[in-house]
Amino acid sequence: MGNTVGSLTQEQKSIIIGSLLGDGYLRIVPGRENAFLEINHSISEKDYVDWKYQKLKNLVKSPPKARKGKGKRIAYRNYIIPSMEYKLG
Repeated sequence: MGNTVGSLTQEQKSIIIGSLLGDGYLRIVPGRENAFLEINHSISEKDYVDWKYQKLKNLVKSPPKARKGKGKRIAYRNYIIPSMEYKLG
């Protein structure tokens, strides 16, 4: 994962910003250095999650995974590099 903010395509920036304005959020986990973007969808949105993964796969550590939540949901997690939070614009 040799990514930097400057290496994001315009499409990737748009997907990340749109996700932050919609169904995603930055999550901070105690003990970790960086926040990460987490996007959760119902299992019925699996094709959409897979599309996002294909567009952002050079930025994530693993493909989307189904996980239990309120109902059956598919979770999509994208780890954010340190300076991305304030250089997306």
